[in-house]
Amino acid sequence: MTNRLAWSIGVVLAVAALAAHAGPERERIAAERNAATARFAEQERACSQRFVVTSCVDAARKEQRLTLDRLHRAELVLDESERREAAAKRRQALQEHAAAQSARASEPVAEARRTTTRVAPPPKPRAIEPAPQRPASAADERRAVEQRSEADFAARTRAAQAHRETVERRNAQRAKEGKAAAPLPVPSSASAP
Repeated sequence: MTNRLAWSIGVVLAVAALAAHAGPERERIAAERNAATARFAEQERACSQRFVVTSCVDAARKEQRLTLDRLHRAELVLDESERREAAAKRRQALQEHAAAQSARASEPVAEARRTTTRVAPPPKPRAIEPAPQRPASAADERRAVEQRSEADFAARTRAAQAHRETVERRNAQRAKEGKAAAPLPVPSSASAP
């Protein structure tokens, strides 16, 4: 566990160093992009003075496109490093949270009872379902979530079936009473065969 923690701390520090470098790097990319746009505008003005304008402007556009593509790739690298940094921070926070929860769960109950000054009466047995126990692992927690989902699905299925049966009974009763819907009228401008 300590190797894993040391590795994750190393990753966080490396990504933080990249992020600290990202601000000036983004400014440099923006400045270079502005310079490329200004250079293209200047070349375009110079091309308009020549006899063969189209090929000159095309060459200037190609140069600008290459520069902008290179800058875009650099921005993508920065974005990826920022995403990794955020993910590393989130993983670290989740690990700290899980460690804090496991520390709280492993705390002896007797210690908690000694700190209270008042003695509480024993809890009354509940006729309802017992309180859910805290899962021991992520797999147990996943199983518990799946069981709750299956129970919810079964309840919704039963409710839908009951509704369907009610509608069918109502429709059968209406059909029995002769309350059928009238057919739609035939439009007057309909073409007859």
